Amino acid sequence: MSVNNNYSQPANPGYPPRYPYAQQPQQKKSNGCLIAGLIGGGVLLLGFIIFAVLIFSAFASLGNNSDPYGTSAYTGNDGYVAVLHIEGTIANSAETGLFATAGGYDHQYLMDSVARLTNDPNNKGILLYIDSPGGEVYPTDELYLRIMDYKDRTGRPVYAYCGSMAASGGYYIAAAADQILMNRNCMTGSIGVTAGTMIDISEFLEKNGIKTTSIYVGKNKTMGSNFEEFTEEQKAIYVSVLKEIYDQFVVVVAEGREMDVSDVEVLADGRIYSPKQALDNGLIDGIMSYEEAVSQYINDNNWSQDTQFLHFQPIRDISLADLFMMIGGSRRTDLETYLSYVDNPIDGFAYYYEGLG
Repeated sequence: MSVNNNYSQPANPGYPPRYPYAQQPQQKKSNGCLIAGLIGGGVLLLGFIIFAVLIFSAFASLGNNSDPYGTSAYTGNDGYVAVLHIEGTIANSAETGLFATAGGYDHQYLMDSVARLTNDPNNKGILLYIDSPGGEVYPTDELYLRIMDYKDRTGRPVYAYCGSMAASGGYYIAAAADQILMNRNCMTGSIGVTAGTMIDISEFLEKNGIKTTSIYVGKNKTMGSNFEEFTEEQKAIYVSVLKEIYDQFVVVVAEGREMDVSDVEVLADGRIYSPKQALDNGLIDGIMSYEEAVSQYINDNNWSQDTQFLHFQPIRDISLADLFMMIGGSRRTDLETYLSYVDNPIDGFAYYYEGLG
Protein backbone atom coordinates (compact mmCIF):
# COMPACT_ATOMS: atom_id res chain seq x y z
CA MET A 1 0.00 0.00 0.00
CA SER A 2 1.51 3.32 -0.98
CA VAL A 3 0.81 6.62 0.66
CA ASN A 4 1.12 9.90 -1.19
CA ASN A 5 2.09 12.58 1.30
CA ASN A 6 2.28 15.25 -1.40
CA TYR A 7 5.93 16.06 -0.90
CA SER A 8 9.04 15.44 -3.01
CA GLN A 9 12.14 13.56 -1.86
CA PRO A 10 15.39 15.49 -1.62
CA ALA A 11 18.13 14.92 -4.23
CA ASN A 12 20.47 13.48 -1.59
CA PRO A 13 18.85 10.42 0.02
CA GLY A 14 21.18 10.88 3.02
CA TYR A 15 18.93 13.69 4.24
CA PRO A 16 15.73 12.83 6.07
CA PRO A 17 12.54 13.28 4.10
CA ARG A 18 10.72 16.62 4.42
CA TYR A 19 7.49 15.59 6.06
CA PRO A 20 4.44 17.77 5.81
CA TYR A 21 4.90 19.22 9.29
CA ALA A 22 8.21 20.67 8.14
CA GLN A 23 6.21 22.93 5.79
CA GLN A 24 4.16 24.41 8.65
CA PRO A 25 6.09 27.70 9.08
CA GLN A 26 5.65 28.47 5.39
CA GLN A 27 1.94 27.67 5.71
CA LYS A 28 1.64 30.11 8.61
CA LYS A 29 3.33 32.79 6.55
CA SER A 30 0.88 32.15 3.72
CA ASN A 31 -2.05 32.36 6.13
CA GLY A 32 -0.70 35.61 7.52
CA CYS A 33 -0.51 37.12 4.05
CA LEU A 34 -4.01 35.91 3.34
CA ILE A 35 -5.36 37.48 6.55
CA ALA A 36 -3.51 40.74 5.86
CA GLY A 37 -4.93 40.75 2.36
CA LEU A 38 -8.45 40.17 3.64
CA ILE A 39 -8.11 42.98 6.19
CA GLY A 40 -6.70 45.36 3.58
CA GLY A 41 -9.45 44.44 1.17
CA GLY A 42 -12.05 44.96 3.87
CA VAL A 43 -10.69 48.43 4.63
CA LEU A 44 -10.76 49.35 0.95
CA LEU A 45 -14.29 47.98 0.62
CA LEU A 46 -15.43 49.97 3.65
CA GLY A 47 -13.87 53.11 2.21
CA PHE A 48 -15.60 52.49 -1.09
CA ILE A 49 -18.94 51.97 0.64
CA ILE A 50 -18.55 55.23 2.59
CA PHE A 51 -17.60 57.11 -0.57
CA ALA A 52 -20.55 55.56 -2.45
CA VAL A 53 -22.94 56.59 0.34
CA LEU A 54 -21.63 60.17 0.20
CA ILE A 55 -22.09 60.25 -3.58
CA PHE A 56 -25.60 58.80 -3.30
CA SER A 57 -26.54 61.30 -0.59
CA ALA A 58 -25.18 64.16 -2.66
CA PHE A 59 -27.14 63.23 -5.76
CA ALA A 60 -30.23 62.49 -3.68
CA SER A 61 -29.91 65.97 -2.22
CA LEU A 62 -29.66 67.42 -5.71
CA GLY A 63 -32.78 65.52 -6.74
CA ASN A 64 -34.71 66.72 -3.70
CA ASN A 65 -33.79 70.31 -4.53
CA SER A 66 -34.72 70.30 -8.19
CA ASP A 67 -36.77 73.38 -7.42
CA PRO A 68 -34.24 75.58 -5.60
CA TYR A 69 -36.90 78.14 -4.69
CA GLY A 70 -39.31 75.68 -3.07
CA THR A 71 -42.33 76.97 -4.94
CA SER A 72 -43.18 73.53 -6.33
CA ALA A 73 -44.64 72.76 -2.88
CA TYR A 74 -47.24 75.51 -3.25
CA THR A 75 -50.68 73.93 -3.59
CA GLY A 76 -52.98 76.71 -2.43
CA ASN A 77 -54.83 79.47 -4.21
CA ASP A 78 -54.57 82.33 -1.71
CA GLY A 79 -50.81 82.87 -1.65
CA TYR A 80 -47.86 81.70 0.45
CA VAL A 81 -45.22 83.05 2.84
CA ALA A 82 -41.59 82.47 1.87
CA VAL A 83 -39.34 81.38 4.74
CA LEU A 84 -35.84 82.56 3.81
CA HIS A 85 -33.11 80.72 5.71
CA ILE A 86 -30.25 83.06 6.59
CA GLU A 87 -27.90 80.67 8.32
CA GLY A 88 -24.16 80.58 8.86
CA THR A 89 -21.51 83.22 8.27
CA ILE A 90 -22.64 85.91 5.83
CA ALA A 91 -20.20 86.07 2.91
CA ASN A 92 -20.34 87.50 -0.58
CA SER A 93 -19.87 84.17 -2.33
CA ALA A 94 -20.60 80.53 -1.61
CA GLU A 95 -18.20 77.64 -2.06
CA THR A 96 -18.77 75.62 -5.21
CA GLY A 97 -17.98 72.03 -6.04
CA LEU A 98 -19.17 68.73 -7.47
CA PHE A 99 -21.78 67.87 -4.85
CA ALA A 100 -24.43 69.87 -3.07
CA THR A 101 -26.43 69.74 0.15
CA ALA A 102 -29.08 71.95 1.66
CA GLY A 103 -27.84 74.48 4.18
CA GLY A 104 -25.14 77.09 4.63
CA TYR A 105 -25.18 80.71 3.51
CA ASP A 106 -25.49 81.44 -0.20
CA HIS A 107 -25.66 85.17 -0.81
CA GLN A 108 -26.57 85.14 -4.50
CA TYR A 109 -29.32 82.60 -3.87
CA LEU A 110 -30.90 84.85 -1.22
CA MET A 111 -30.59 87.97 -3.38
CA ASP A 112 -32.20 86.17 -6.31
CA SER A 113 -34.92 84.74 -4.07
CA VAL A 114 -36.00 88.16 -2.80
CA ALA A 115 -36.04 89.55 -6.34
CA ARG A 116 -38.13 86.58 -7.49
CA LEU A 117 -40.58 87.01 -4.60
CA THR A 118 -40.95 90.71 -5.36
CA ASN A 119 -42.45 89.81 -8.72
CA ASP A 120 -44.45 86.76 -7.61
CA PRO A 121 -48.16 87.58 -7.18
CA ASN A 122 -48.67 84.39 -5.13
CA ASN A 123 -46.27 85.55 -2.46
CA LYS A 124 -47.89 87.14 0.63
CA GLY A 125 -44.82 87.97 2.68
CA ILE A 126 -41.38 86.87 3.90
CA LEU A 127 -40.35 85.25 7.16
CA LEU A 128 -36.61 85.60 7.71
CA TYR A 129 -35.32 82.59 9.63
CA ILE A 130 -32.02 83.85 11.02
CA ASP A 131 -29.33 81.79 12.70
CA SER A 132 -26.11 83.67 12.07
CA PRO A 133 -23.21 85.39 13.86
CA GLY A 134 -23.10 87.94 11.04
CA GLY A 135 -20.36 88.32 8.48
CA GLU A 136 -18.97 90.61 5.82
CA VAL A 137 -20.23 94.19 5.71
CA TYR A 138 -20.97 94.38 1.97
CA PRO A 139 -23.26 91.34 1.55
CA THR A 140 -24.95 92.04 4.88
CA ASP A 141 -25.98 95.52 3.80
CA GLU A 142 -26.77 94.41 0.25
CA LEU A 143 -29.26 91.79 1.45
CA TYR A 144 -30.74 94.27 3.93
CA LEU A 145 -31.31 96.79 1.12
CA ARG A 146 -32.85 94.12 -1.11
CA ILE A 147 -35.34 93.21 1.62
CA MET A 148 -36.18 96.88 2.19
CA ASP A 149 -36.76 97.27 -1.56
CA TYR A 150 -39.11 94.27 -1.43
CA LYS A 151 -41.12 95.96 1.33
CA ASP A 152 -41.26 99.29 -0.48
CA ARG A 153 -42.34 97.81 -3.82
CA THR A 154 -44.83 95.23 -2.57
CA GLY A 155 -46.15 96.56 0.72
CA ARG A 156 -46.06 92.98 2.02
CA PRO A 157 -45.08 92.22 5.63
CA VAL A 158 -41.64 90.91 6.59
CA TYR A 159 -41.12 89.16 9.91
CA ALA A 160 -37.89 87.79 11.37
CA TYR A 161 -37.53 84.75 13.59
CA CYS A 162 -34.15 84.36 15.28
CA GLY A 163 -33.01 80.83 16.17
CA SER A 164 -29.93 80.19 18.29
CA MET A 165 -28.08 83.33 17.16
CA ALA A 166 -28.83 86.62 15.46
CA ALA A 167 -25.73 88.60 16.34
CA SER A 168 -24.07 91.54 14.60
CA GLY A 169 -24.82 91.17 10.86
CA GLY A 170 -27.52 88.63 11.70
CA TYR A 171 -29.32 91.30 13.73
CA TYR A 172 -28.53 93.92 11.05
CA ILE A 173 -30.65 91.95 8.55
CA ALA A 174 -33.35 91.30 11.16
CA ALA A 175 -33.71 95.07 11.54
CA ALA A 176 -35.36 95.12 8.10
CA ALA A 177 -38.34 93.19 9.52
CA ASP A 178 -41.61 94.68 10.75
CA GLN A 179 -41.47 92.32 13.74
CA ILE A 180 -38.45 90.56 15.28
CA LEU A 181 -39.40 87.42 17.19
CA MET A 182 -36.82 85.34 19.01
CA ASN A 183 -36.25 81.93 20.51
CA ARG A 184 -35.71 82.11 24.26
CA ASN A 185 -32.20 80.67 23.90
CA CYS A 186 -31.05 83.04 21.17
CA MET A 187 -27.96 85.23 21.43
CA THR A 188 -28.29 88.65 19.83
CA GLY A 189 -26.90 92.17 19.78
CA SER A 190 -23.15 92.58 19.15
CA ILE A 191 -23.93 95.83 17.34
CA GLY A 192 -20.57 96.97 16.05
CA VAL A 193 -17.96 96.40 13.36
CA THR A 194 -14.56 94.74 13.30
CA ALA A 195 -11.56 94.60 11.01
CA GLY A 196 -10.35 91.40 12.62
CA THR A 197 -7.12 90.79 14.51
CA MET A 198 -3.81 92.08 13.20
CA ILE A 199 -1.06 89.48 13.67
CA ASP A 200 2.66 90.24 13.69
CA ILE A 201 4.48 86.97 13.04
CA SER A 202 7.84 88.52 12.16
CA GLU A 203 9.51 87.09 15.26
CA PHE A 204 8.09 83.64 14.53
CA LEU A 205 9.50 83.78 11.01
CA GLU A 206 12.87 85.01 12.21
CA LYS A 207 13.07 82.21 14.79
CA ASN A 208 12.47 79.68 12.02
CA GLY A 209 14.99 81.24 9.66
CA ILE A 210 12.43 82.79 7.30
CA LYS A 211 13.04 86.25 5.88
CA THR A 212 10.46 88.40 4.07
CA THR A 213 10.84 91.51 1.92
CA SER A 214 7.89 93.79 1.13
CA ILE A 215 8.19 96.04 -1.91
CA TYR A 216 5.85 99.05 -1.90
CA VAL A 217 5.50 102.81 -2.26
CA GLY A 218 3.52 104.67 0.41
CA LYS A 219 4.35 104.14 4.07
CA ASN A 220 0.92 102.71 4.92
CA LYS A 221 0.50 100.59 1.78
CA THR A 222 1.16 97.35 3.67
CA MET A 223 -0.79 98.18 6.81
CA GLY A 224 -2.38 95.08 8.22
CA SER A 225 0.37 92.83 6.90
CA ASN A 226 1.29 89.88 9.14
CA PHE A 227 4.94 90.42 8.41
CA GLU A 228 5.40 93.97 9.71
CA GLU A 229 4.65 95.99 12.83
CA PHE A 230 1.18 97.55 13.02
CA THR A 231 1.67 101.23 13.90
CA GLU A 232 -0.57 103.57 15.91
CA GLU A 233 -1.08 105.69 12.79
CA GLN A 234 -2.35 102.67 10.88
CA LYS A 235 -4.67 101.76 13.75
CA ALA A 236 -6.14 105.28 13.64
CA ILE A 237 -6.74 104.95 9.90
CA TYR A 238 -8.65 101.70 10.39
CA VAL A 239 -10.71 103.12 13.25
CA SER A 240 -11.76 106.15 11.15
CA VAL A 241 -13.12 103.83 8.45
CA LEU A 242 -14.76 101.50 10.97
CA LYS A 243 -16.52 104.46 12.61
CA GLU A 244 -18.39 105.23 9.39
CA ILE A 245 -19.46 101.59 9.00
CA TYR A 246 -20.49 101.50 12.66
CA ASP A 247 -22.63 104.65 12.24
CA GLN A 248 -24.39 102.97 9.32
CA PHE A 249 -25.27 99.99 11.56
CA VAL A 250 -26.63 102.29 14.25
CA VAL A 251 -28.87 104.13 11.78
CA VAL A 252 -30.21 100.83 10.39
CA VAL A 253 -31.20 99.73 13.89
CA ALA A 254 -32.64 103.13 14.81
CA GLU A 255 -34.82 103.23 11.70
CA GLY A 256 -35.90 99.61 11.95
CA ARG A 257 -36.79 99.79 15.63
CA GLU A 258 -38.09 103.39 15.50
CA MET A 259 -35.60 104.51 18.13
CA ASP A 260 -33.43 107.58 18.53
CA VAL A 261 -29.87 107.21 17.26
CA SER A 262 -28.54 108.31 20.65
CA ASP A 263 -30.50 105.55 22.39
CA VAL A 264 -29.17 102.93 19.98
CA GLU A 265 -25.60 104.15 20.50
CA VAL A 266 -25.94 103.39 24.20
CA LEU A 267 -26.86 99.79 23.34
CA ALA A 268 -24.38 99.47 20.47
CA ASP A 269 -21.14 98.97 22.34
CA GLY A 270 -20.56 95.54 20.83
CA ARG A 271 -22.00 93.56 23.72
CA ILE A 272 -24.38 90.64 23.27
CA TYR A 273 -27.88 90.48 24.77
CA SER A 274 -30.10 87.70 26.02
CA PRO A 275 -33.61 87.62 24.51
CA LYS A 276 -35.09 89.14 27.69
CA GLN A 277 -32.51 91.92 27.70
CA ALA A 278 -33.13 92.56 24.00
CA LEU A 279 -36.88 92.72 24.63
CA ASP A 280 -36.49 95.10 27.56
CA ASN A 281 -34.27 97.37 25.43
CA GLY A 282 -36.68 97.43 22.49
CA LEU A 283 -34.44 95.45 20.14
CA ILE A 284 -37.03 92.71 19.56
CA ASP A 285 -40.82 92.30 19.77
CA GLY A 286 -41.32 88.92 21.38
CA ILE A 287 -39.83 85.69 22.74
CA MET A 288 -41.48 82.50 21.50
CA SER A 289 -41.08 79.25 19.60
CA TYR A 290 -40.99 79.09 15.81
CA GLU A 291 -44.52 77.64 15.70
CA GLU A 292 -45.81 80.49 17.87
CA ALA A 293 -44.08 83.00 15.61
CA VAL A 294 -45.81 81.53 12.56
CA SER A 295 -49.18 81.74 14.32
CA GLN A 296 -48.56 85.35 15.32
CA TYR A 297 -47.54 86.25 11.78
CA ILE A 298 -50.79 84.75 10.48
CA ASN A 299 -52.98 86.39 13.15
CA ASP A 300 -51.35 89.81 12.78
CA ASN A 301 -52.23 89.81 9.10
CA ASN A 302 -55.69 88.17 9.40
CA TRP A 303 -54.68 85.25 7.19
CA SER A 304 -56.15 81.77 7.19
CA GLN A 305 -54.50 79.23 9.50
CA ASP A 306 -54.01 77.13 6.38
CA THR A 307 -51.61 79.69 4.90
CA GLN A 308 -48.63 77.85 3.47
CA PHE A 309 -45.09 78.61 4.56
CA LEU A 310 -42.62 77.50 1.89
CA HIS A 311 -38.99 77.11 2.92
CA PHE A 312 -36.42 78.72 0.65
CA GLN A 313 -33.13 77.11 1.62
CA PRO A 314 -29.89 77.72 -0.26
CA ILE A 315 -27.79 74.89 -1.63
CA ARG A 316 -24.21 74.57 -0.35
CA ASP A 317 -21.86 72.80 -2.73
CA ILE A 318 -19.31 70.28 -1.43
CA SER A 319 -16.23 69.58 -3.53
CA LEU A 320 -14.34 66.32 -3.82
CA ALA A 321 -11.55 67.95 -1.82
CA ASP A 322 -14.02 68.57 1.00
CA LEU A 323 -15.04 64.90 0.95
CA PHE A 324 -11.45 63.72 1.17
CA MET A 325 -10.82 66.21 3.98
CA MET A 326 -13.79 64.79 5.91
CA ILE A 327 -12.66 61.21 5.34
CA GLY A 328 -8.90 61.52 5.74
CA GLY A 329 -8.39 64.75 7.64
CA SER A 330 -5.48 67.09 6.88
CA ARG A 331 -2.00 67.86 8.14
CA ARG A 332 -0.99 71.40 9.00
CA THR A 333 2.39 73.02 9.15
CA ASP A 334 3.46 74.71 12.39
CA LEU A 335 2.75 78.11 10.84
CA GLU A 336 -0.74 77.09 9.67
CA THR A 337 -1.55 75.75 13.13
CA TYR A 338 -0.31 78.98 14.72
CA LEU A 339 -2.45 81.14 12.46
CA SER A 340 -5.53 78.95 12.97
CA TYR A 341 -5.76 80.04 16.60
CA VAL A 342 -6.68 83.55 15.51
CA ASP A 343 -8.24 82.66 12.18
CA ASN A 344 -11.29 84.66 11.15
CA PRO A 345 -13.71 82.99 8.70
CA ILE A 346 -14.21 86.28 6.85
CA ASP A 347 -11.94 88.88 5.26
CA GLY A 348 -12.06 92.63 5.59
CA PHE A 349 -14.55 94.71 7.55
CA ALA A 350 -17.31 92.71 9.18
CA TYR A 351 -20.49 92.88 11.21
CA TYR A 352 -19.41 89.70 12.93
CA TYR A 353 -19.58 88.26 16.44
CA GLU A 354 -16.27 86.56 17.27
CA GLY A 355 -17.02 85.52 20.85
CA LEU A 356 -17.24 82.02 22.34
CA GLY A 357 -15.23 80.60 19.41
